[in-house]
Amino acid sequence: MAVKVAGIWETGWLSPREEFELWQHPLLEYGVDEICMTPVSGIKAGTIQTLLVECPQVETFISNARAAGMTVVFVDENATTVLADFVHPANVLYVMGKTSSSPYVSFYDANLGDLAVKIPTVLNSGGLWAHQAATMVLHDRFEKAS
Repeated sequence: MAVKVAGIWETGWLSPREEFELWQHPLLEYGVDEICMTPVSGIKAGTIQTLLVECPQVETFISNARAAGMTVVFVDENATTVLADFVHPANVLYVMGKTSSSPYVSFYDANLGDLAVKIPTVLNSGGLWAHQAATMVLHDRFEKAS
């Protein structure tokens, strides 16, 4: 079983080094095998020695996951399946968007076996940061596996 999470740096708000601190700890706590971020920031070349992988485009992570037989799951407020009803695949790449970019809108393809899930909130306006949404999805996965 492999669990990966892909995201897009929020470079308009934080530096990737600062933002990575928000991603790293909860994702490692839930046993994520790889944290895939785009675009390339170069922080991996620094002192961060974790499961971080960077590439220029999120499409690369999506294509690689599909080629490896993983299920690509887009987490997006426009999805129709709610998290409470979602069945988590064993081998998965969870793809998170950012405030100004939705990989779900651009790359979701049900014909390729992609899935999509949303996290219902009071306003349902997409008001969660990607690292927060990833943590909620991973906790749901953990609870349902218990």
